[in-house]
Amino acid sequence: MDRSNNSPSFLKLIEKFDPLFLQIPNDFASMTWVEQPPYKESVKIVDGNKLWFVRLKKTELGPVLGDGFTKVVRDSCIRKNDYLMFQSFGPSSFFLSVFKSFVHENNFISKITPEEDIIVMADQIYR
Repeated sequence: MDRSNNSPSFLKLIEKFDPLFLQIPNDFASMTWVEQPPYKESVKIVDGNKLWFVRLKKTELGPVLGDGFTKVVRDSCIRKNDYLMFQSFGPSSFFLSVFKSFVHENNFISKITPEEDIIVMADQIYR
């Protein structure tokens, strides 16, 4: 599938050390799975040459990436304050981009264009 299309995407800040699961925003879920997320099934997550299969779970908050997500965290060295961007390419596959905290901690994100894989960061914050 062409990554330049307008497929659903979301950006998530990791707020804990070694997260066990990741909540999927309800808007993203309804755009990706029109009727209902495929709970208890696995989705494919791709980051460059890395590939993982992670099971979707149902919680009171909505769908989450559950079983297998800790392997994504470990293999990608995801830490607290990193940003993860997921872009759907089909109902059961996501591209993953990891933005490390040391890249954005002294910058201000002024524009995010997920369909083009662009995040604009200013080198100064004007007040």
